[in-house]
Amino acid sequence: MRKPTALLMSIVLVAAMTAAARGDMEGSAVAAVHATVTANISVTPSVPIVDAGSLQIGDLVGRIPFLVHANTEAVKMWVTATDLYKGDVPSEPTVDPIPLNTSAGATIDPAGATVFGGGSNVALLPASPDTMIGDFPAYQSQPIVFESMDNGTFSHDVLVIVIWTLTNNEQPMGDYGGRVMLSAMVMP
Repeated sequence: MRKPTALLMSIVLVAAMTAAARGDMEGSAVAAVHATVTANISVTPSVPIVDAGSLQIGDLVGRIPFLVHANTEAVKMWVTATDLYKGDVPSEPTVDPIPLNTSAGATIDPAGATVFGGGSNVALLPASPDTMIGDFPAYQSQPIVFESMDNGTFSHDVLVIVIWTLTNNEQPMGDYGGRVMLSAMVMP
């Protein structure tokens, strides 16, 4: 009686080893993959130099085009602008600059986007310079949040409008220069 039990156990053992050997010839597994797309934004001037025109006295309206690309729908933007200095030289000017009309504010006008929650697209400017653009004393506006009409992204031309007001009818003739900067930040 011992022999049939031993024979049966041998057959079961060989069958198990054969099945295990066949199972090791191929295998597979699944792994979940996760990736995060981080926020990004770029701001570029549409043209590097803007000719604001000429005047003898009064308002000089600067229309400065920028392009803003972001991978979020909401973008916070603000403007920093300077007075216009004779010869484009702000350090120790021998001639009074043409002042930025800070009471007019800075208009931020993105095509295809609106002010988040409604409201004005004219950003308030401080009465006196509060920052710098390079060597130029500058006025930085309050930020405004805009929401794109695109689905999930913000990719728009943005027109910035600032005004310089010349009230001195004896302002020396010549070329005057300054800077306008548009800054932008992605919003969650």
